[in-house]
Amino acid sequence: MFFWPVATAALAALHPVPTDSGQPVALQSGVFVERVSVGPDGHEQRTLATPAQLGQGDRVIFLVRYRNTGTTPIGNLSLVNAVPRTVRVEADRPDMLVSVDGGASWGRLSTLSVRTPLGGTRRAVSDDVTHIRWAPRSAIAPGATGQISYRGTIR
Repeated sequence: MFFWPVATAALAALHPVPTDSGQPVALQSGVFVERVSVGPDGHEQRTLATPAQLGQGDRVIFLVRYRNTGTTPIGNLSLVNAVPRTVRVEADRPDMLVSVDGGASWGRLSTLSVRTPLGGTRRAVSDDVTHIRWAPRSAIAPGATGQISYRGTIR
């Protein structure tokens, strides 16, 4: 079984990062494994745990929190995450844009294609996703926070 060591098992501290407008945004990221169990009432319960290592088939959740640490609103913010090659993402959220070519082009997974070894093309699938991008719907006020997350499965 393949194991993927987790470097960011817990949420890392907020670190200010300048945006294109020069306004700082603090980012905090982490990865968690999703555990499913049956509760005393017989219903399925889902919990997030900090993994020491991950194995093939484990379901993971990537979380990125952001905060405007500047003094003016930030518009047109775009958050981009590279997807580890060992992760198959669930790229079906309507607010998620993906890239299958290292971030050169973006779109919904259902609209993208990839080249085949023989020079043709085929419809892109979750295994092809290299990057994920979100854009908050409105400007982020000074001091305001938000978060994005996506799910995946360890290949």
